[in-house]
Amino acid sequence: MLTELQKILALESVSSLYQPIIDKYSGEIFAYEALSRGPSDSVLHSPTQLFEHARQHNLLSAMENVCRKRAVQGFVKQQLPGKLFINISPEALEQSNHQKGRTVELLTEYGLTTSQVVIELTEQHAGTDETVLLNALRHYQEMGFAIALDDLGAGYSSLRLWSQAKPEFVKIDRHFIENIDTDNTKQEFVRSFVEIAQSMHCKVIAEGVETQEEFEYLCRLKIDYFQGYYFCRPQAKPPTKIQLDSAAQPLSKRSKNYVSANSLVVHSISVPESFNTNAVVQLFQDRPNINSIAVLKDKKAIGIVHRSELLGLFSKPFGRDLYGKAPVANIMERKPLTVDSTLSIDQVSRLVTSRARYHQEDDFIICKNGDFIGIGLVIDLLKQITEAQIKQARHSNPLTQLPGLVPINDCIEQLIRDERKFVVTHFDIDHFKPFNDVYGFAKGDEVLLALGQCLQKFASSSLDTVGHIGGDDFIVLWNSEDWKNRINNIVQCFSHSVADFYQPEHVNMGGFVSPDRYGESRFIPLTTLSVAAVEIERGSHQSAFEVSSCLSPLKHAAKQQPGHSMAVNHLSAVTTIGQHKLKLSQADEPDPLPIGEDIPISQ
Repeated sequence: MLTELQKILALESVSSLYQPIIDKYSGEIFAYEALSRGPSDSVLHSPTQLFEHARQHNLLSAMENVCRKRAVQGFVKQQLPGKLFINISPEALEQSNHQKGRTVELLTEYGLTTSQVVIELTEQHAGTDETVLLNALRHYQEMGFAIALDDLGAGYSSLRLWSQAKPEFVKIDRHFIENIDTDNTKQEFVRSFVEIAQSMHCKVIAEGVETQEEFEYLCRLKIDYFQGYYFCRPQAKPPTKIQLDSAAQPLSKRSKNYVSANSLVVHSISVPESFNTNAVVQLFQDRPNINSIAVLKDKKAIGIVHRSELLGLFSKPFGRDLYGKAPVANIMERKPLTVDSTLSIDQVSRLVTSRARYHQEDDFIICKNGDFIGIGLVIDLLKQITEAQIKQARHSNPLTQLPGLVPINDCIEQLIRDERKFVVTHFDIDHFKPFNDVYGFAKGDEVLLALGQCLQKFASSSLDTVGHIGGDDFIVLWNSEDWKNRINNIVQCFSHSVADFYQPEHVNMGGFVSPDRYGESRFIPLTTLSVAAVEIERGSHQSAFEVSSCLSPLKHAAKQQPGHSMAVNHLSAVTTIGQHKLKLSQADEPDPLPIGEDIPISQ
């Protein structure tokens, strides 16, 4: 093995694969993680074998240097966008033959800056001296590198290291991501990680995302980036664009209140890359109200020139002589923040924030399908974000923070205008007022929050919209084809959750005895759900008010049945739900329902 290792090092015969890291808010590739492999015909092709044997023979630092070089070479040669994540192990940093400063020299050699590279620390073995490790990490940070802590929750001291090193990124271990959509324990762990990260101003990367269900659940959390086979496997020549598998845009994006980056354009002044710098100065003097100008090549923005920086160059001794006659491409900022015009202002805000650590930007470029359309100002973005937050607070439910009646009606009207097929469902909690009377409003609020969480858990974050229109009334606008199955899951989720809010004796009895409005004692069953659903066909000319009117008799019919029940506008019967399982009986089904009675209702 030693001979094989020495041969690999001498020939530098390792290869690099790259796996994209996806920005949740823009859908763009934020970065690539470089993953090394040994020669394909070698027994050390596997990275596990390669680095383990290098460690055993005290060649880990040398091997990581070769891998780092290959990673940078491939990244630069392919002109991959975004940042480059490079793995470094603590053991390599401690070896006596570790070459300090080699990484910076390597980047300089290939024309990269430290702000373009993230040092990803991977902990695989116990026994690392934390003091040495922290000193090394801080050394990298002082040189301008961002730090990512890998496998959060899996390492021997990753949580303690997180609190001490204060990395810019943490990557949640795959163990917590696998089947997170169905595992309540993992959900609580990840929520805790995200809350801690927010308090530390640290970005969260969910790695190992492999299924649509995992992706949809994680989208509901305040996770910043995704990585995994669901998006792209590691490849020697990775894509520069990723098309997320989403059948439609979120309903909120179709609302008339949706504000895109296109609204942030303040001017569209630009110059070609060969434009004389003196002429750019004259443009700024003629237009005192603009602070930046885009530099284009074939309609594509390749840079930006800021007034303050350009005039600063000219104010230096011989500045005008040195720069005045040169093409503007020589002095422009080559990697400005560029956003697509279709992004929401919230997504743009996230992009601006993610760059703020390394770039103090006031202006940014807005494009459509890659072509330049204008310049946007950060101050305008902040103003619109503030206005949107105030408006959202005014129209959202103060308890659940879900959209209220106004935005829900806006979404319905927009879907009708777009001639889309969708389903409106109204969820009402049965026996909720008696529960409040016996257990108090605080417990009642917990029941409302539980239903809101169940609805959000099983509604698709990319397709459906959940609203809380007041009291115990919730609305879900479904674009998911399997909406009936999702309602089944919601009923089961709510049934399990709500039992925790009752006293054990009431759970055993299936309810409690309480005076009714006339003062007479009667038995009140445990809370259940009554669901009314209206399917809206394409080309419908109904209004949001008419849709609401259709829901009312369906809701009334559903509430007449004991237990969980549902009424749908194209069905001929209301069906009760037994054993937490929802069943729908269509008009042409010959078999009777096993539970409850069928009640004819109007179409």
